Amino acid sequence: MQVTHREARGEEAARTVELPGGAVLHVRPAERDDLEGLTRLYAELDADDRYRRFFSVYRPPPEFFEGMVAASERGGLELVAVVRWPDGHEDLVGEAGYEPLPNGDGELAITVGHRWRGWLGPYLLDALLSAAAARGVPNLEADILLTNGPMLALARSRGCVTMDHPDWSVVRVLIGTSRPTPRWPAGHEGTRVLVEGPGGPWHADAARAAGLEVLACPGPAVRRGSCPALQGRPCPLATDADVIVVRHPDAGGPWPDLLAAHRQAHPGVPVCLEAPGAGVEGEAPVVPRGDDAVAVAFVQRRAAGDGDTRPPG
Repeated sequence: MQVTHREARGEEAARTVELPGGAVLHVRPAERDDLEGLTRLYAELDADDRYRRFFSVYRPPPEFFEGMVAASERGGLELVAVVRWPDGHEDLVGEAGYEPLPNGDGELAITVGHRWRGWLGPYLLDALLSAAAARGVPNLEADILLTNGPMLALARSRGCVTMDHPDWSVVRVLIGTSRPTPRWPAGHEGTRVLVEGPGGPWHADAARAAGLEVLACPGPAVRRGSCPALQGRPCPLATDADVIVVRHPDAGGPWPDLLAAHRQAHPGVPVCLEAPGAGVEGEAPVVPRGDDAVAVAFVQRRAAGDGDTRPPG
């Protein structure tokens, strides 16, 4: 669908989209008059939609929608997408909002009606990210079920990184409001470990027990074109990390370039290589795979400035 849009002057959260056939879609902060439309939007969700949204088949009561339209009173924001048809009739077809978190980030949630899925979700997310950035919110966070492919794809398309989550069926994502990369959440005093490369959670149980804060970036295999380090610019995640762990799936591909880029752009941050074997000597100290305690102890030594760079064990 081809659409054009313009942003309302003086209010960065409001946008107008001209749709084919003379309809117009307005994205704006929610108002009390939107309660009926929000209730209808959620009533039309099927059981799968509700499970992806609430991790259950929960049907929200009226107080839930009252809270949505009052998000700004708590330091959050709720946007609604309302279509005005040529005959003057209006339909609320989607919503996106965030609630403030203690660390200064926002907790993200999006719901879009069936007919409008495909382009409206990304459009709403971009509007929300822009408005959150204007309000000084550095990141938006969200828990996403691993089975929720469309939402995971949307988050990845906006340069998300993943955070630790105790539930293996859920991914905790972090999206920077000023892309291409998010920033470390505030309020954590432990060792910050940036893990780059494909794979699941990085030694999650052991890292959690050791008090490490781990963010996982898919690395250049997924986002080479948007990786700041590979473009010769500092990456805020790497700059503020205590140690970087590069997951090395093989000896070729973009990984040697990434190691060189980190040495150039982030010379003060130690870099470790997690690899199946020791065939990459001279590039970076190697963390052997498969041993949680050993790997965590090694990155702790590196973060503390221990001069011993030999693989532990």
